[in-house]
Amino acid sequence: MLTAVSLVAAALIAVPSAALAAALPRTGWTATASATGGGDVPARMLDGDSSTRWSTGVPMTSGQSVTIDMHASQTIDQITMDSAGSTTDYARGYQVFLSSDGADWGAAVASGTGTAPLVSVSFTARSARYIRVVQTGSTSWWWSIAEFNAYNSGPQQPSGLSPNVHLFYYPWYGSPAVNGGYRHWQQGGHNPPGDIGANLYPKLGAYDSGDLTRVVSQQMAWVRQSGAGVIVYSWWGQGSYEDQLAAGVLSVAAQNGVKVAWHLEPYTGRTAASTVADINYINARYGASPAFYRDAGHGNRPAFYVFESLRIADWTALDQVRASSIVLAQTTDTSKVAHFGGMYTYDGIAGATAPGWQNAAAYCKANGLVWAPSVAPGYIDDRANPGNTTPTLGRANGSTYDTEWNNAIATSPSWVSVTSFNEWHEGSVIEPASSNPPAGFGYETFQGAYGTTGAASESAYLDRTRYWIGRFPGA
Repeated sequence: MLTAVSLVAAALIAVPSAALAAALPRTGWTATASATGGGDVPARMLDGDSSTRWSTGVPMTSGQSVTIDMHASQTIDQITMDSAGSTTDYARGYQVFLSSDGADWGAAVASGTGTAPLVSVSFTARSARYIRVVQTGSTSWWWSIAEFNAYNSGPQQPSGLSPNVHLFYYPWYGSPAVNGGYRHWQQGGHNPPGDIGANLYPKLGAYDSGDLTRVVSQQMAWVRQSGAGVIVYSWWGQGSYEDQLAAGVLSVAAQNGVKVAWHLEPYTGRTAASTVADINYINARYGASPAFYRDAGHGNRPAFYVFESLRIADWTALDQVRASSIVLAQTTDTSKVAHFGGMYTYDGIAGATAPGWQNAAAYCKANGLVWAPSVAPGYIDDRANPGNTTPTLGRANGSTYDTEWNNAIATSPSWVSVTSFNEWHEGSVIEPASSNPPAGFGYETFQGAYGTTGAASESAYLDRTRYWIGRFPGA
């Protein structure tokens, strides 16, 4: 069935429904409406059954609306409203709005006139959690929708998630509601939830990394939005807080098709021998999870990044696990990687100038090692570490991140690692930051990044990560 529509963003000719990209999965989506006729409840437009419907139960008048909550931010550029067997019940006029928070809707992204049961509306791709359609026409017929779908058909975006782009992920946060007290947010002498040890404020607030439903599920949806297929889980030893949360994060990651690699942190007493024991422990304890990352291009082996590997001089013990695991040293010094299976950098400040990257890349290529340079959108830790002398690396509305991605891609890496998904203390996050943080603390925002403002700016770095994945030949 063909439908002609006019759009605010651009003109669109009618297309057959068969030409549409695959609809986004609607698991967990909910719908509400300004009016409902009897048993024709809004949930029916999401039930996958075109023989059921939502309807107003009254004639179409301007101002009636339906709102879809996808329960996670998604990048979309098209919707369809199919009234199916109710062939006269299509919207006579409509406006489409998108929102990240269900409160700030901004201007309509599209508007037009429906002429047939299948109304298909395209617009410039945007990240949003909520979709609202306002009916603007009038007729004696009811407004009915048998099936409502949303799409992301942008050709500039890679399909699926990249197994070769890895986001450093920190599960060390806690809150009174889940953990019994705040963890990490108070760093630097701060008083959460409004006053935290970070220069940016999370869209999710001072959250708890153990809150699988509200926090981790949303984070995994955001990881998917970025196009990255792997998180690198900050792990602080057997029995640590982070170790205790790992199984839950793996479970939620698996539900979202996200894989988990490991960031072995410098806990007190770490040695080369204890690192080998840790690798064996992680493989045995978590290796059966469908989310456990293994690189098909390197012998189907799991990945372990060793933070501050230079603290230990002799890594001979790694020979015990080298055949079964990829273990990366944090350095570009090729004289410090004996017994390791790869190199990464982590340092977001250094990524702006990439010192030693080409030499490290050439060494890894010549010796069959993984090269995984790290890129960051910026760095600032003034609130977390008052009085520190660490340089600040400004985001420059996104140009810093672009520079670092260009630097990484120029070395033809095996993987690109991103510093970071959510290291809030260092201000290196791509996880959404609030565009309207608590007042009086001097928080920065992502406003202006890549020309975005308001709620749209909050996910700017997720969307830019996907952009760069589309330009990374190794993705």
